Amino acid sequence: MKKIFISLVSLLVFTSCVLHVYRFTSINYNNDKISIKANLVDEQKENSPLNYIYIYDKKSNATNHHEIKILSSTIKIVCKDKEYIIKNSSDDDGNIYVYKQGVVITDDFKAYIGKVQLDDGTIIDIPPLSFKKTVYVERYSVISDTINAGGSGKEIFSGTVENYKKQKK
Repeated sequence: MKKIFISLVSLLVFTSCVLHVYRFTSINYNNDKISIKANLVDEQKENSPLNYIYIYDKKSNATNHHEIKILSSTIKIVCKDKEYIIKNSSDDDGNIYVYKQGVVITDDFKAYIGKVQLDDGTIIDIPPLSFKKTVYVERYSVISDTINAGGSGKEIFSGTVENYKKQKK
């Protein structure tokens, strides 16, 4: 019985979990009114395809949502040497659903979104956006996280997948 208890305690002390969160991040655009993100189908898998691109008004919060309307009926996405035309629905409130339309993108890409309109009438012309796959890596340890009750894991890396692979070597 003692051996089992000691083995269990040792397992908890020396075991840690590493969390990888992948996403596409725009590397060439910053705006004080809107934010543009791109999510994967499964954010914990490196080769997971792009699910959707979403644009949201930075004034939005949990109790007061500000709508965004993408003015173009189609969005062009270029990945490597292949070009895709994505249909945009006015009901999607700033979301561009790529994977639902059968388009599978797993590599860095460029998106041509065009103009969007905020609910206050402001029109913003978004230049072509370059997206790179990025990764956020965090380590969790049962014991150290319990001792440091206010803390939640330790960031190991945040950046492009390319740079992460170079660092691991």
